[in-house]
Amino acid sequence: MSEFDFGGRRASEFRQRGFWALFAERHPEERPRLARRGPWFWQRGMPEYGLVLSMYVAPSENVVGVFFGRNEKLGATDVWTRLRPFQPAIEARLRLRPEQSAQNLGINSQWRVNCFAEDNWPAMADWLVTECSRFEEAVFAVLGEARP
Repeated sequence: MSEFDFGGRRASEFRQRGFWALFAERHPEERPRLARRGPWFWQRGMPEYGLVLSMYVAPSENVVGVFFGRNEKLGATDVWTRLRPFQPAIEARLRLRPEQSAQNLGINSQWRVNCFAEDNWPAMADWLVTECSRFEEAVFAVLGEARP
């Protein structure tokens, strides 16, 4: 059994409604910024930049994370292409360790955690909001008034 093997549980066993209810209860400030929500993600809108930050739970992989998502309603399309010129500067501000990111998600941050352990949920919700805010601050610092 590896360090992050939590018994091979499937995502369908995760009580995602319960997690997102706890998330919303702990972070009511996220409700007005909600751009879109699904069973596995919550998007914080950055309409002034045509961006959304997706906070997600991937219980079968024992990961929570943040990345720049897609949301046509807010104009958040072709995000990775639009952010590519700014990626080094944004990542320099974030100071992410290599094990914190997945290569296939563009600018992103992950935390390996047992998502099925409900006593981890408060820390997971808090981490998602804190990390999402770090991403947002990096975008403001790098892009300023410029829009990708």
